[in-house]
Amino acid sequence: MPSQAPVLTPELLKVIKIFGLLSVSIVLVLSFFNEYRADNTGTDDPHSMTDSNYLYFKNVRRLHYEIDKNPATKLEIYRLDKRLKGENLIFVNLSIIVSRIRNKAYIYIEPADKLKSVTTVEISWQKNGSEQGMLSFQQGDRMSHHRFVCELYPLIDEKTEFKVKIAGKWLPILVSDKERQAFKTTTEDYLQLIK
Repeated sequence: MPSQAPVLTPELLKVIKIFGLLSVSIVLVLSFFNEYRADNTGTDDPHSMTDSNYLYFKNVRRLHYEIDKNPATKLEIYRLDKRLKGENLIFVNLSIIVSRIRNKAYIYIEPADKLKSVTTVEISWQKNGSEQGMLSFQQGDRMSHHRFVCELYPLIDEKTEFKVKIAGKWLPILVSDKERQAFKTTTEDYLQLIK
């Protein structure tokens, strides 16, 4: 027995037309909102690094850093060779932490021993005797470290004086060229890495 061709009744044609027009309408409407799609690529993360930036850092800039590798967490911690060291000094050193598994880099503040007991580090700055301001840092997540470094970095030059509050007294910090240069170099390398 030969198979019969499906019969298109007027009701079935009407349903096909409705679904066809509805499908085309949805596609047209959604095409207007194409640029408003969710971005799931992860490129908006301020800590993401590209392979080319990491290769530059690893092949060129890494030579200026001491490297502490942690095989358990698969993290590499980079500390500038020319950073300030000393138990009786007041300074703020930075370290760059690279996670190759996540393709991310983080910057962390490593304060001197005298600042480790301070819960909120307050730094006042004065430029050319007229401009002045205050920055504060509280140990926290990677975003608080990132934010503080990005706020302090543009202020560092030879005309700006910095003081930190320890036990109610304001003491000078970021005084020597070595200390300023270490802070600037590490920040610049970090910003280049996540650019």
